[in-house]
Amino acid sequence: MKQKYSPMMMQYLKIKEDNKDAIVMFRLGDFYEMFFDDAVIASKALELALTGKNAGVKERVPMCGVPFHSVSGYIQKLIDLGHKVAIVEQLTDPGKKGIVERGVVQIVTPGTIMDGSLNEKRNHYIGALGVFDFNYTLAYCDISTGEFYVVNIDKQEHLLKNQIDSLGLRELVVDEDIHFDQVFISQYYNDKFNDSYKKVFENIKDLKEIKVCSILLNYMLETQKRELGHIQVIQEVKTEDFIYMDSYTKKSLELVKNADNESYGTLQWLLDDTKSAMGGRLLRQWIERPLINQEKIERRMDIIEILIDNFIERETIKDIINDIYDIEKLAGRIAFGNVNARDLKWIAASLKVIPELKHQLLSLDNQYTHSLAEQLLDLTHITDLIDQAIVDNPPLTIKEGGLIKDGYNEELDELRYIRENGKQWLSEFEQKERERTGIKGLKIGYNRVFGYYIEVTKSYLPMIKDEFEYTRKQSISNAERFVTPELKEMEAKILSAHDKMVALEYEIFVQMREYIKKDVHSIQDVASVVAQVDVYQSLASKASHNGYVRPTFNDQHIVDITNGRHGVIEQVISRQNYVPNDLHIENDAPILLITGPNMGGKSTYMRQIALCVIMAQIGSFVPCEHANLPVFDQIFTRIGASDDLISGQSTFMVEMLEANNALRYASQDSLIIFDEIGRGTATFDGMAIAQAMIEYIATSIRCVTLFSTHYHELTMMDEKFKIQNVHASASVEGDHIVFLYKIKPGRSHRSYGINVAQLAKLPDEVIARAKIILKSLEDNNIETVISETVEQPVIVQKESEVEKTLSRIDPMALSPIDALSTLIELKKLL
Repeated sequence: MKQKYSPMMMQYLKIKEDNKDAIVMFRLGDFYEMFFDDAVIASKALELALTGKNAGVKERVPMCGVPFHSVSGYIQKLIDLGHKVAIVEQLTDPGKKGIVERGVVQIVTPGTIMDGSLNEKRNHYIGALGVFDFNYTLAYCDISTGEFYVVNIDKQEHLLKNQIDSLGLRELVVDEDIHFDQVFISQYYNDKFNDSYKKVFENIKDLKEIKVCSILLNYMLETQKRELGHIQVIQEVKTEDFIYMDSYTKKSLELVKNADNESYGTLQWLLDDTKSAMGGRLLRQWIERPLINQEKIERRMDIIEILIDNFIERETIKDIINDIYDIEKLAGRIAFGNVNARDLKWIAASLKVIPELKHQLLSLDNQYTHSLAEQLLDLTHITDLIDQAIVDNPPLTIKEGGLIKDGYNEELDELRYIRENGKQWLSEFEQKERERTGIKGLKIGYNRVFGYYIEVTKSYLPMIKDEFEYTRKQSISNAERFVTPELKEMEAKILSAHDKMVALEYEIFVQMREYIKKDVHSIQDVASVVAQVDVYQSLASKASHNGYVRPTFNDQHIVDITNGRHGVIEQVISRQNYVPNDLHIENDAPILLITGPNMGGKSTYMRQIALCVIMAQIGSFVPCEHANLPVFDQIFTRIGASDDLISGQSTFMVEMLEANNALRYASQDSLIIFDEIGRGTATFDGMAIAQAMIEYIATSIRCVTLFSTHYHELTMMDEKFKIQNVHASASVEGDHIVFLYKIKPGRSHRSYGINVAQLAKLPDEVIARAKIILKSLEDNNIETVISETVEQPVIVQKESEVEKTLSRIDPMALSPIDALSTLIELKKLL
């Protein structure tokens, strides 16, 4: 027989039954409580005390709870641990008879959390995936900003995985069982088109895209349990418009995250002088998706050049944007219904400076800045309303009053007057009644049972007339107590003034929110222009401050860079100490083979070329004196050795997987950067693989390739395959190596490995022994080398007697009989 729980617990169990995959936070008074297994899980995750509750059955039900006013931090922690959270609120007044009605008001999932902080310079996306015969369709949205995108991807799993990785999806909605590492998967299928969001779909016509976008929109609507009026028009992302870079490449070039998952030392860190969160997010998007369309690249550079040339206007624009809050997310909060009065003040302060921003852009007198200025809409009606209505320093809560200015609403002013001047009114009323009735002893009193009353002693009772509208309320020994309609009305006002004030202020605030909600998309449009202008001023400031130049482009696969620098490293070590380097590659010899010592600057040189290309194709100026570049369609790198221990892959396996992407998918317009390929395996294996790769690139792909190696034998390929040899130079003074960090023409004749080992302070005996062994290997003619203390055999291949004899034979001078006898002799020697 089923256990009979209390009515409240039965209510909980019914809600839990409908939300099995979520932790249910159940509102009870000032707490959100969790029960049964949810309580056990949450108590461990949130470090809460696990208690029990009597719920109408013999055994107490496991329970834990958190205060409602600080719930957001706890929800965030549960989400970070990969849980969904269903928030159950009280839907009826607890004061009424019977059990309080409760229901789920929102399901918070890893991809839909809205309480994220403002001013974050990265997006948090939730995605939905459609798997079709020939392609994947991925829709993704940042619910906090309303940005909504859709992209079609060729049906190759590595392309899909790369897209999911680079977007950093928090959650992926799928209609079948699919698994991706580090992504929260939600199974859901409702692709019904929602007519009320028709405008959101106005840019897309493809039925597959509409289907997948509908699934994502419906999922967000179903979990959030409210209208999402801030969702922006869906933008189709065409992969062919942007440089393709796999996740290995983005990671090794440290575009937005360094090896420690931080932003320090990344390309974003280098270029980010944005003054708004919107600008910071847009810059990150640009860095992760450099352009391929030269016309669009040049347009960005034109605007940057204008801002470089107009220092005063640029600094003014920077100061203006510094005063603009994260209005993109604030607009989302308005539509979502979780905006507070302080947020509205921030919106007003931000929109107030927009006319001045528009003025500055128009003063630059250029078609592109003029076009941006024209998109800055006049929203003074919003700022006027907020300024008139909201107090200067409003409280964070919107249901406790203190939000609305005096003079904004007549009824509210009256309630405030009543609350603040109730005693004064009663005193004046008492005086007025004495004069009206002629009863000098009349007085106003109050008690809890009858409220306010007029007390008249029995000697004055004959003076009371009908027209006074006195109603007898209570008789006492020597007096009668009366009320009048006016006093009764005032009593109601005085006693309920506070409650009414708070309710009225909330009502006014909600009306304002609904009024501003109609302009949410206009605020988002303004935010979009602010973001663009912010990125332009940031790139202009960095170019101006760091001495970057505008690159030119060619379609002959020529790479010509004079005194190129690694933008990040020169900032870290100071520009004066940085050694710049040139690069010149022609179409007929696109492969650069780089030799030289470890720590000599080979990897830095290759990285700086890749970063230079990326900076150029996001529209930025670049760190050099002159740059003429092709427009690349893809960048592939294999830099640095790291075992992928989690999936059990060795350095060499990782190296081969990364190299495979380049060899399979690169085109003639791609850039390949390979650092020390083949070093993860045996020397001859590694050398063979490296040579085969170079040959394949030279004959089949023929794209610009930078290939560093310690296999000096590979430098001999230059004549046959038109490979250009360069080397990182170094000089040895005595036993000490000095790195010059200069890339010079020609091959390096040694690796300086022992010198580098000395720098690393290896023991002197090890260094001395290494020198002896190296000499023996180079001479290749000693079978055993004896150290001073120990007989230590070195296995070297000594020239054999057979080889010596063969070297002395002239085959053309031998008769057939001589040749046969010579062969017999050689066999004996063997």
